[in-house]
Amino acid sequence: MTGISLYNTLTRKKEELAPREAGKVSLYVCGVTPYDALHIGHARAFLTYDVLRRALEWRGLAVTHVQNVTDVDDKIINRARDLGIGAQELADRFAEEGAVELDSLGCLRAHRYPRVTENIENIVEMVQTLVDKGYAYARGGDVYFDVSRDEDYGKLSGQKPDELNAGARIEPGEHKDDPLDFALWKGAKPGEPAWPSPWGEGRPGWHIECSAMALNLLGEGFDIHGGARELVFPHHENEVAQSESYLDGRPFARVWWHCGELRVDGKKMSKSLGNFITVQDGLKMASSAVWRLLFLMTHPQSPLDYSTDKLEQSKNSWARLQNALGEIESQKELGSEAQSEMARAFQARFEAALCDNLNTPEALAAIFDAVSEFHRGGDKALASAARAALEVLGFTLEAKTAGDELTPRLIELLIQVRQEARERRDWKTGDQIRDELKTLGIVLEDGPTGTRWKLEN
Repeated sequence: MTGISLYNTLTRKKEELAPREAGKVSLYVCGVTPYDALHIGHARAFLTYDVLRRALEWRGLAVTHVQNVTDVDDKIINRARDLGIGAQELADRFAEEGAVELDSLGCLRAHRYPRVTENIENIVEMVQTLVDKGYAYARGGDVYFDVSRDEDYGKLSGQKPDELNAGARIEPGEHKDDPLDFALWKGAKPGEPAWPSPWGEGRPGWHIECSAMALNLLGEGFDIHGGARELVFPHHENEVAQSESYLDGRPFARVWWHCGELRVDGKKMSKSLGNFITVQDGLKMASSAVWRLLFLMTHPQSPLDYSTDKLEQSKNSWARLQNALGEIESQKELGSEAQSEMARAFQARFEAALCDNLNTPEALAAIFDAVSEFHRGGDKALASAARAALEVLGFTLEAKTAGDELTPRLIELLIQVRQEARERRDWKTGDQIRDELKTLGIVLEDGPTGTRWKLEN
């Protein structure tokens, strides 16, 4: 056992992670369909799994991280046609651009990036096996999975076939028996990429691709399958159905751990809605650390509503961390006996948060509390532990100038002088300090536990 609990969509509860192989974790993440630039909704999803991997490795586990590239798809074909270039050329270009953009966000590269076009043989074999076992049928050059043959269909999403069938219909040109049946193989259409198969020229259906690539690289019963929550149905539901039928009922993935979507004004950020910010534009608005902080201040499995106010708050919070910890030497071993009692208490809180379903908001709250305590008492061991914790989450602090190091201490000193004036009922002096700091862009917030400062938006 690992001491790490994760919320499993399949069982609808938190479970302690028990890897298939002691000390090793196999992680498959649904990757990009490279037909356009990545936006910050993509960035949030991939950064979530970056932090999950970092947390697992921090706990001493050897992670094998696989993230697929869906390099043949209707969106790619249509976009390439619009641009007058080949589908593979378009996919290659945006796949490489996306990888570089994720590098810019500080995401670790996956160990393997399997592509659909490189796994056609595995996909065809899996489809043929499903046909041979009676779970799929060929019709007019297409091959469909027969949902009625899977008694457990709907177990991942919690949706029942009878409910799903209400209002469902078979689209023109489809040859399936039931609206819920889904394509494993699509017959070739003029001008589209195609490969030979026992059912004629064609290309894979969407869902079968991930099943074949995950099983090929990680094997059955791998540890964690990740992806955005919006993929639970139908994509991941169909993955479970076809994979476990192929495996004669044996588990495909042990834990399904989904990340929350990024929203704008309550709506999903997407290219189709036109409400997106590309990663390239996002990095012109703020540094990668600011975006990482913005994303992690909300639980990775919860929806995140993006706003410019939240981005500005994240900028101010990152400036505070940078100012406080930029020159503190990081204590890499968080459990060092040489550290102070306060540092060890912080480490226990931080570790408990990360091990509890990757609770990054609580982990960051512990870091900010440690910074506040460092300002009050100057416990460098505590500050060092806080910096090491930030590194676990994938943050990199830059070295500060002397002025950067001095500024927060002067602000804290002025807050102390102001407090003493207020205790003397010298309201004029207290207000003057507050107002002068505000002209410098520093806002004081009085609360039940004292006064805190932040940079003005």
